[in-house]
Amino acid sequence: MINPFQFRELPLNAPFCDRVEELAVLSSHGRNNTNVVVFSPRRYGKTSLIKRVQAGLGQSDGITVYIDFFGVSSIEDVAGRMAAKLYSFCREDESLLKKASKFLSMWRIVLRPEPEFGISVSVEPTAKRQGEKILDETLSGIGKFIKDVDHTFNITIDEFQEIVDLKDSRTIEGIMRNHIQTHTNASYFFVGSRRRLLKDIFNEEKRAFYHSAINFELKPLPESDAADFIVSRFKEAGKSCPREIAERIAKKVRCYPYYIQRIPYSIFEVCGSEVTDEDYSNGFSSAIGEERIVYESMLNVLTPKQIILLSALALQATDQPFASEYMSHFSLGSIGGIQAAMKRLLELDYVEETDGVYQVVDPVFSIWLRHLK
Repeated sequence: MINPFQFRELPLNAPFCDRVEELAVLSSHGRNNTNVVVFSPRRYGKTSLIKRVQAGLGQSDGITVYIDFFGVSSIEDVAGRMAAKLYSFCREDESLLKKASKFLSMWRIVLRPEPEFGISVSVEPTAKRQGEKILDETLSGIGKFIKDVDHTFNITIDEFQEIVDLKDSRTIEGIMRNHIQTHTNASYFFVGSRRRLLKDIFNEEKRAFYHSAINFELKPLPESDAADFIVSRFKEAGKSCPREIAERIAKKVRCYPYYIQRIPYSIFEVCGSEVTDEDYSNGFSSAIGEERIVYESMLNVLTPKQIILLSALALQATDQPFASEYMSHFSLGSIGGIQAAMKRLLELDYVEETDGVYQVVDPVFSIWLRHLK
């Protein structure tokens, strides 16, 4: 019996829990050539959602390009990734490829056979251009290409906030804004999971992208819809999950989209024809154990002070993390050190402030942290 739950990027034809309104709104923004900042915690289904939006726009004769800035290393890398993805889209259409080659003459397309993925597309510079110049020329070429082709465009840049970690970040922001604002028959979706950094790019008054895009926050799934989804997926696969257990899962994971698939996946693996309380406990424990390596890697980038604070918030969310009583109870040390630790945890999106309360963003990571004690 095939497990009906998937917790990787969902194929376009896979069942999708809710997000009907989000699909409609983002599709409308794409058709209207409106720029949007899409943000949420990591593993919230942003990529799956955006690719469904782009698939719909493509069916309406639009051109869609998806670019991932995760791990971007330099201003040249920013320019190269944008050029490579545009070439990648045009590769199957000779007329479009000729136009792309004309307007992106600073980059040469490189095709390599990859046994696992087919043909990989990358680019190499045609001259010794570097830094601001190559990014400026690349974006100018993309703008000319967009203007010359009789289609609307949607260009999605995932993990856009990664540019903040580059030494030329403000320069990159300025060059990109100068060009993107002239691409009148294109919409840009700027997507990211380090929410504070991403929102600052578009909402700080002195930043180049200030007020240049609509803020669109992806919220947790509605609890009732999440429970319905769990029950229906078990049923379609020939098993039964009591509504009460489905609701318990949804509450426990705070309707976090990744875990609405991940926890039932593990429960499905251990249960019989009907999910029991024991199956719920065993499946949940199994999922946490299998996620351990992810959680350990998250801790590996933190200092001891940051780990101590993160663990305290996992044990007890609070609206007063700098109060002497809270700091003393969890042996947090000096207020200056804890303030610095909090700033970094917020930047990494490990911690969030919701209605004045500071808590660990990932609910199952929080459970795992509590069991480390």
